[in-house]
Amino acid sequence: MPAPSDIRLTVIGSGDAFNAMGRAHSCYLLEGAGFGPLMVDFGGTALAALRRCGREPTELRGIAVTHLHGDHMGGFPFLIIDGMFNAVRTEPLAVVGPVGTAERIEEALRVSYGDVVERDRPFELACIELAPGQQASLTGTSVQAFAAEHMDPPEQPLCLRITLPGGQVVAFSGDTAMCDGLFEAAAGAALLVADCSAPAPPCGRHCSWQEWLEALPRIGTKRILFTHLNREMRERCDELLAAAPAGYDLSFADDGLVLTV
Repeated sequence: MPAPSDIRLTVIGSGDAFNAMGRAHSCYLLEGAGFGPLMVDFGGTALAALRRCGREPTELRGIAVTHLHGDHMGGFPFLIIDGMFNAVRTEPLAVVGPVGTAERIEEALRVSYGDVVERDRPFELACIELAPGQQASLTGTSVQAFAAEHMDPPEQPLCLRITLPGGQVVAFSGDTAMCDGLFEAAAGAALLVADCSAPAPPCGRHCSWQEWLEALPRIGTKRILFTHLNREMRERCDELLAAAPAGYDLSFADDGLVLTV
């Protein structure tokens, strides 16, 4: 656990949807004095990856979800049955996510373990759904939602800006192309955890390293942890960082990496 003065981010997973080079789906554990522990995203591999880092799901007090793709929220069925039948959970678990989060979690559980959907659970899964421009409290933090550019309507993917009790901000791009919501979420953040799926376009509605180099002067934060890395990004991390511009604290995520904010 972190010291009282520390804010700690543990990279539980740093991979893309395809688990490139064996990395777990992108998800992050954020904790410190006066808040959390909370996870940002909970993809299909999250439960295994969390335990691989020596942590238990019963430690979590909340989960913030950026968008409703399986590599970012597909782990909920396993989390729920674990809390029902294995490491039994009795404390409520708060979830903040985009519009449709509660329904999508129940749909995923029904598909995965339909026979347990109607059973009583020993814990409450309390969902708050945010549209872009809204905010909510989550385990002692304030979570603000901004529009990401990643999915077609009616889906409303989010970039998240999490303000901690001491006023520090940790921002999460989720999966997104470069867009206004990403810049708004990142402004003044102590740390931005950012989608960098490929060295260069095209990479779908994601950000590339080439685009980040162009965006750095406008992003509004100096410290960026790049994640959601495909195979080529992973293989070229050292080369790309060596050629990165001075004046920024840039790094690439890997499973199990721990940063102090």
